[in-house]
Amino acid sequence: MGISPKAAAAAAFTPRGSGSVTPAVISHSKEPSGDFVPQQVFATQQQFNEFVPGQTFVPQQQMEVQPQMQTTMNAFSDPFLTQTGITSLDGTQQQINPYAQQTSAIGGQQFYQDTNSFKHPLNYHLYSSIGPKRENLMAYQRSTSDFFIPDNLREDLQRKAEATLQTFANSTLPQNVEYFHSLVALDTGNQKGPTTFGYPSWVYKAVSSRDGHTYALRRIEGFRLTNEAAIRTVQTWKRISSSSLVQVHDAFTGRWFNDSSLIIVTDYHPMAQTVNDKFFGASRQAGNNRGAQQITPENELWSYVVQIASALKSIHEGGLAAQTVIPTKVLVTSKNRFRLNGCGVMDIVQHEQRKTTTEYQRTDLEDLGKLILSLATRNQTAHHNIPKALEQVSRSYTERLRACIAWLITPPTPPTPTSGTEPPQETVHMADYNVNTLLNNIADKVISTLDSTLHAEDDLTSNLMHELENGRLVRLLTKLNIILERPESSTAPSATPTASTNQPSSAWSETGERYYLKLFRDYVFHQVDHEGRPVLDLGHVVACLNKLDAGVDERLRLVSRDEQSVFVVTYREVKRGFEGAWGEISKASASGGGRR
Repeated sequence: MGISPKAAAAAAFTPRGSGSVTPAVISHSKEPSGDFVPQQVFATQQQFNEFVPGQTFVPQQQMEVQPQMQTTMNAFSDPFLTQTGITSLDGTQQQINPYAQQTSAIGGQQFYQDTNSFKHPLNYHLYSSIGPKRENLMAYQRSTSDFFIPDNLREDLQRKAEATLQTFANSTLPQNVEYFHSLVALDTGNQKGPTTFGYPSWVYKAVSSRDGHTYALRRIEGFRLTNEAAIRTVQTWKRISSSSLVQVHDAFTGRWFNDSSLIIVTDYHPMAQTVNDKFFGASRQAGNNRGAQQITPENELWSYVVQIASALKSIHEGGLAAQTVIPTKVLVTSKNRFRLNGCGVMDIVQHEQRKTTTEYQRTDLEDLGKLILSLATRNQTAHHNIPKALEQVSRSYTERLRACIAWLITPPTPPTPTSGTEPPQETVHMADYNVNTLLNNIADKVISTLDSTLHAEDDLTSNLMHELENGRLVRLLTKLNIILERPESSTAPSATPTASTNQPSSAWSETGERYYLKLFRDYVFHQVDHEGRPVLDLGHVVACLNKLDAGVDERLRLVSRDEQSVFVVTYREVKRGFEGAWGEISKASASGGGRR
């Protein structure tokens, strides 16, 4: 069939929604495509041709938008520019764009001179990793782990969560202790013996009926309270807050275990180990010829000193003393993370035999020196022969660490009372023996520990960014599955089957624009290759869901399962049908017209 001569005078073809007239002459220059890049961000062709090298290009204050383009752009309601909201799963209205009302003013004028020039703000909902990068990968090189936190971190958190929720079905422990329930014993041994506190001590984890959180309960067996002032000292401990201290929350006495027991409530750190178990336990003793003889790196020892000294500083400034800086009471809650535990118990059980607070604080520093000495020599009883132990430290570590340990473990002795009018010179040295002096002398090590902590925070923040959008995608998938495969009887009868879909009226989710959602589901999750094998591409799934949530103008081809129908639609159109269907379901749910 020939072409009519009248076709030469026909008007130029203008695609719907393109906003510009198709040029008569096809240009093959490498110019940005208007389908993906807004035209307003580029200068016109005339301005480009008139550009002189060496002359600064100054954009116009307000860019012109063609009337036809403006009409087309307003044809769709852009949720990222409007202040309207959508109905959430619980029926409440939620604002789509949290930045709709945020403006920046400089000199009384808006930062953006013309808001119409920027129809789409930053796609904040798309994945974008931040933080330090230790891998040099190309832009297209992505793996499944790039969308989630690392496996080792995820598995560690899951093990801690499992330990927190672990219960014993046939437990003989009391069902309730004050306002706690679901007790689980944390002690690995069942033998009673002399303890740090002078009484047998047991540790349990339990759930609070007040807030639902899990706490650790330290039970002091056989303790009888004779002075109410003793247990009131826990109020002072509750005000002590330090990142290297297991927080104390409460203390009370009772007979839940068929005896008089003191219960100390503290924070619970799942899968924590004591320094004694981690460094001097049975597994370490069994491997003396191999792992047990490996020395601890010096930078880790300095980190331990800084962490414990930080906790002691908070405790001493509160007018208290820890009295538990010993291997069996210092917890290792994660890699190289130390926390003082068992604080406040001695203030209650030995309230009548109290010494001065200054003496106890001096003892804390001595115990810190003994602890670091035992870790440096891998010998728990190294402080029994201090000269020999310090000599061993000097062979493996720097002189500064040996001097620090020697300063801690051999404090100046109290001066002998004399009748003189001036205090002896040794009294001045006694006043300098405190935690502040220690931290001042190792200030550079404190900075190094802080720097390591900030690097660890950057890593955790970067890993958290991988999980940032997962909650949003879960909500999107939840709504999508609520809409799909839903019979018409469970929704408001507002939709009728269309001739284009040829779907039965009994399937509400397969009529009208909702039919696109069914085909979109197949396009996202049911891809196959040319041989009919399933395609398992997580990147494709995440990218499609993000584009649906954003409502971008990118086109995609949806094919029915019988391959008889093909639809070319944009993600914006699919999102419009998605929001319309969800609105109908939400309306039916709110009015009670549908089944729930």
